[in-house]
Amino acid sequence: MRGLIQVLQPMCRFMSIVSIILLGLLAFPIAYDATMRAFGKPTIWVFETTLYLFIAGGFLANTLAMSSGAHFRVMILAQAFPSLKPALDWLALILTLLFSILLIGTGSYFVWYSWSNDILSATLLEVPLWIPQLAIPIGGVGLFLQTLIHICEGKMPEGKEVIME
Repeated sequence: MRGLIQVLQPMCRFMSIVSIILLGLLAFPIAYDATMRAFGKPTIWVFETTLYLFIAGGFLANTLAMSSGAHFRVMILAQAFPSLKPALDWLALILTLLFSILLIGTGSYFVWYSWSNDILSATLLEVPLWIPQLAIPIGGVGLFLQTLIHICEGKMPEGKEVIME
């Protein structure tokens, strides 16, 4: 298991870094567009490209959120049945793994459908939609890999727990 973890962690770290960079880059085109609008020359590309960057950064950030424990968990059952907490933690990891497989599968179909039917955005840029849609299955892969790391390590990521009272 150690070998698998050592292979997967750099990939997850890379995806986390890419998500941070993408989300950090959002400020530049938005500032550019605000400046250009002030001079009466608004752009046609900033809204669409920043929207795609934001979506891609969000999906890729699944890896970072899972690794740092930033995904929230509702602990109603664990609070009601403290003796079941370890089993519920494992169930949460398995359900997260299944959800990531669902993201990969449906996201891949979504990308394939847009690519095979030459679907373009309904804007002046006419971006092939399969390009921004790639963020869905890639984000699912990141979530899958990071969840797999936690399963191999045999522990839940430390993070915030929402306790309902």
